[in-house]
Amino acid sequence: MTNFNLTINGKTRQVDVDPSTPMLWVLRDHLGLVGTKFGCGIAQCGACTIHLDEMAVRSCQIPVSAVGEKKITTIEGLSEEG
Repeated sequence: MTNFNLTINGKTRQVDVDPSTPMLWVLRDHLGLVGTKFGCGIAQCGACTIHLDEMAVRSCQIPVSAVGEKKITTIEGLSEEG
């Protein structure tokens, strides 16, 4: 396990996970942000889309170790009310 500091929806969050864990499961299982959905698991359907530095990516295929200092925005971060 490795400790990661992630900026998600404007807040710094800390997780201790395997570096190969897809961001989808970090968000859902470790941080409770369940607005990002699992669809196909092969980056085709778009259900798992998040923004990394304002660029849309499929979180089912992005390992947490590839995020680095990028800012993550999930569906929860698109509303002022969360």
